[in-house]
Formats: sequence, structure tokens, C-alpha cells
Amino acid sequence: MKKHQLIGTVLGFLLYGLLFIFPTLGDFNLFDWDEINFAESTREMLVSGDFFHVQINFEPFHEKPPFFFWLQALSMKVFGINAFAARFPNALLGVLTPIILFMMGHKVKNSSFGILWSLVYMLGILPSLYFRTGIIDPYFNLFIFTSIFFGYLYISPEEVKNKIHLVLSGLFAGLALITKGPVAVLIISIVFIFLILIRRLKIDIISILIYFITILGCSLVWYGYEIWQSGPWFLVEFIKYQIELFSIPVAGHQQPFYYHFLVLLFGCFPFSFFALRIIFFSSERPSGFQGVMRTLFWVVLILFTVVSTKIVHYSSLAYFPLSYLASVEIQKLQFGKKLSILFKTIFIAFTFIMTLGLIVPIFALVAQPKIMYESIHDSYIQEIMNTPLDWIGFEYLIPLLILVGSILFIILSSKRLIQSVLIYLAFSGMFFLFSARLILPKIDFLLQGHLIQFYESISLDKKYISTVGFKSYAHYFYAKTDQLTKTDQLKTKKLEILNTQFDVGSFHDLTKSQKNKYSSHVVNWMADGNIDRPCYFVTKSNRPIRQLEQNKNLQIVYNKLGYKIFKRNIE
Repeated sequence: MKKHQLIGTVLGFLLYGLLFIFPTLGDFNLFDWDEINFAESTREMLVSGDFFHVQINFEPFHEKPPFFFWLQALSMKVFGINAFAARFPNALLGVLTPIILFMMGHKVKNSSFGILWSLVYMLGILPSLYFRTGIIDPYFNLFIFTSIFFGYLYISPEEVKNKIHLVLSGLFAGLALITKGPVAVLIISIVFIFLILIRRLKIDIISILIYFITILGCSLVWYGYEIWQSGPWFLVEFIKYQIELFSIPVAGHQQPFYYHFLVLLFGCFPFSFFALRIIFFSSERPSGFQGVMRTLFWVVLILFTVVSTKIVHYSSLAYFPLSYLASVEIQKLQFGKKLSILFKTIFIAFTFIMTLGLIVPIFALVAQPKIMYESIHDSYIQEIMNTPLDWIGFEYLIPLLILVGSILFIILSSKRLIQSVLIYLAFSGMFFLFSARLILPKIDFLLQGHLIQFYESISLDKKYISTVGFKSYAHYFYAKTDQLTKTDQLKTKKLEILNTQFDVGSFHDLTKSQKNKYSSHVVNWMADGNIDRPCYFVTKSNRPIRQLEQNKNLQIVYNKLGYKIFKRNIE
């Protein structure tokens, strides 16, 4: 690799980040659930000073290890506790990931391919979107993929065996393990089992031992500490939760079996279209790293098709192999391959349909809100849609940037491939920039912004606050709930409920159904018990809660845009 190529790539993606990613990170609030959930857990780390136990509402949160929260905590230490800081770690990864792909592409093919692969990856709608969010998956996916990459370098007969590659593979697998849990090792293991059995790649027992010892050594930074401090209970919780994900649709995330195929097709547009032939219709038996990418893609797609809980970002690891395979196809354009008229027609038609699918609802919001208001019969949605907003008036034209970028790419790709991809990336960057600056803040206000403003208005007050009838994390983060002490009556009451109603000594001893009953007991006490702080109850106006509506201790302090908030003052 020539030094100027690496420097140019680094500077290029840094410029892209400065122009199109970083400027809008704080332009709108964090969205429920995942973004606010993770940011709140990080805030509670900072408030409590406990950086080894992930919490939500200062109760144990067993679903996630702490690595990503450590990154967010560092960001919040620098930038403050806000949306920008919560999203900054992923935005930084939006600069680093294409640089890493460039170096990987150079290693397995050449620098030209590395540049192409890094650009193609950033073209994808969902890959680019996730770098502008505060969710865990970008780090989790990169760690898994990097582990597989170095593992491939070690076992490939085309590469010189280097124990450093083996250790690095184990190290990144360990980082993935403390980022989102054991599913990381499951995915990596399945991929390499397939490669060893089907591709007949060889690996000795000693190497396997070194690999897993490295994983264990890295993961013990947290898992070992937890076992030493708390015993193995949290491992049991992890295992139970993973089993739930595979067996039942958690939190109502039930989708048809083809869900992730559609997510990848639409979410990874435009490069998903170029990968279709090489994945589904190629008669060639892929070898080398291309074979690894085919294997990884199918492992991810099949695994998360089998999993009962289906969420958009669960299949996001597939973005790496999908973009690689697409880049293999796109690179052929440099060597005289021409896109068929049929492919061009379908590609542009698909782009037009997607663009139209974005333009129509935005146009309805901007120019014809009454149409949407009259077509929806849910009172909660109607109240939201009937809210006047200060639109500029041309926001619905922003999706046209994607269409223009696609057309220019198709026209120029056969003659100036890299330039055409760069032009598409620029139009894609402008689409995200203008959407984040002009559209998302108003959508945020409609859905939650007005409510968040109320939370912020009471953030300095001593209070107890709870949602009733729906799940949310926004009131924790934006109302800045504090950690209860032994002198707080709610703390005493919670311990009493655990002891008397459930015969346990700690929140983490409760089952999932028991936690719901526990929350109900807490709300009942807040509404009718001997409180020492004002209590707030947040409900949705289309889901009236009789317990609150008929309680003479409560007064309504907020009632608009689909939400109603009751307050109980100290008597």
C-alpha cells in the first residue's frame, strides 16, 4: 500500500464525516427505545460512579455488557450528557470503518478494490444511518467482522500463518463478547465451522486453544469481575435472554420469515442490487475471501431468520459481506463489463419507487397534513398530525437527491467508476444532512419533542416519575431521575415490595413477569402511599388509565399531542 493512498483515504473520510455526519448529531433528541435506553444506562454510570454494572432506572439491566457504555461515558465526559455525545462514538466509527475496509480490501485484493469497497459500504442507507445513531450494533458488528478477517488470514492456505493474526482474531471476538454478549462467539464459531468443513480449511487444536484463551482473557475484564463481585447470576440472565430471543418474539418484535431479506434489500440499497447476482445466481464456486463473505452472509441471514425476535439491526452484520460482494461485481465495470439495459431499468425504477415512498409522506406532512389526519382514526395519531409545524416548504424534495445520485452513477459508472461512486456518496451525504437538519427535528417534535421539553422543565426538581401503560426510557434521561438513597421513601418501599410480595432481596432475582407486577406495586404506592416527593405519571391519551383518571390525589399538569401527565403533590 502506498503511503499517499492511506493518507488520502483517511483525509477523505474525515472530510466526509466533518461535512455530513458530525454537524447534525445533536439536531434532534434521542429516540425511544434503543437510543435513549443506552444513553440512559450511560448517564446512570456517570451518576452512580458504577462503571461495571449496566443499569436502567438504577436497577440491573442484564441484556447488555458495558463496553459500548464505556465509550459513551467517555464521550459524555467530554461533550456533556446530551444527544450529540450519545451518538459521537458511532459517528467516529463512521470515519474509521471505511478506512478499515480500505485496508482490508487492500490486503485481500488491492488498493483500488479497497477504495471501492469502503465507498460502496458508505453508500448503503442503513449502514450510513447507523453511524448517525447511538445504538450498539456498529461496534459489535465491526468487532465480529474484524475477528473473522484475522481468523481468515490465519487459516487461509493463501496466507503465511502468523500467530499475531490468531491472537487479534481472538481479541476482537472478546471485544464483541463484552459489547453485546455471547451471540458474537456463536456467529464467529458457525462461520469457521462451515469454512473448515465445507472449504476444507485446516486448523490445529493448539491454535483453537490459543484463540479461545485470548477471548477468555479479553472478556474476563468484565465477566470475571462480575463473577467475583456478584456470582454467576448475571450469566444465567444472559443465557435466559438469548434463549428468549431465539424462541419467542421479545417485546412484540414478530415479523415474517423473509423480514431480514427485505431489510437487506431495501436497507442496503444501492449496493444490495449489485450483490444479488453473485449471491443467488452465480454458478461459480467462490474461493478465498469471497467464499468467506458468502458464508458469513448466509450464516447471518439464516440465523436471524430462525430467531423469533426480528429487529431491523439484528442482520446488520451482513452489511459487510453484502458490500464486499457488491464491490466485486461493481469493479468489473472497470474492465469493460456493461450493465444491461434491463438491469439499468430495474435499478432506476426501484430507486424511483423508493424515492416516491419517501416523498409522498413528507409531502403530506408539509403540504397536505389534512389528508393524513382524515385517513387515520387513532386519536393519538390524529392529535399529533393536527399539530402545526413551521415547514420551509420544499422538504419533500430532499429524497430526490438519492434519485439524482443513482442516475448519475448509472450514467458515469462504465467510464469513471470511482468518480461515479464518489458523486453518489456526495448526494447520499446531502440527503442525510438535509433530512437530519430539516425533517427529523420536526418529526421528533411531533412524536416526542414536546414531551421531552416537559421532562427537561422538571429535570432539576426532586421527584419520582413513571410511565403507565406504555414503555419508555425518555423520562429517565431527560427528566434526569436521580439514584435513590436510603433516606428516600421510594427506596425503602421498593425493598419492602421485594421482600413481602416476592420473597427476594434484589431486583435481579425477579422473573420477567414478576418485574411487571413489581412495577405495578411501585406505581400504586406512588399514587396512594405516603410519598416524600412529588410524583409524576405519564400516560398516552388514547389509553386512559382508570387508576389515575379517578384518583383524587392527582391533577393533570400536561395534556396535549397524545400524552397526559398526572402529578401528585406532597400532602
